Amino acid sequence: MSADRLTRSSQTWALAYASAFANPAAPTAAELNDREFVHLFSCALTETGTSLVKAGSDTDDEISFCSVGNESTPTFKNFTAQFTGWHDANTGGAGSTVDLTSLFNKLWCFIAFPDVPFYVISRTGEQGSQDTTFVNGQKIKSVGFNTDLSTDTIESGSTLKVAQNFLFNPSLGFAWNYTLGA
Repeated sequence: MSADRLTRSSQTWALAYASAFANPAAPTAAELNDREFVHLFSCALTETGTSLVKAGSDTDDEISFCSVGNESTPTFKNFTAQFTGWHDANTGGAGSTVDLTSLFNKLWCFIAFPDVPFYVISRTGEQGSQDTTFVNGQKIKSVGFNTDLSTDTIESGSTLKVAQNFLFNPSLGFAWNYTLGA
């Protein structure tokens, strides 16, 4: 097994369409289990190139005549996400028909094009729980992003990969360390 492959069978990675949740701040287990709107990609992603991080907030550092010293007021939360996954041999180029049964090709179809809104979803559960049904009591992280321009990673002697650095979309909202059914 390559060192890049996801080896933790407790980690789930998914993408959900922007319309997947009635309330993005409180998604339900039923919404997360709807495979028309939420798609699982754990086994198509590299562990070293996949992340969902809550970074420091933007701040307003403007001070008034009444401010004591340097003040800074947090304004907007910042999130970053990156997916890196593999390509399959048949992506439908050169007039061929794309192999839509391939998880790698499905991932490429989701993340290869810019300005598509998605929720990036991460769940760390019990050992062996990867890509199992979402249930009440589990904690998830779900953040709204738009796709950026994807990049192909081509290295000599290595498999072809695609990388997507998502752009945080605050209008979509987020649920950070949210307990399902809470």
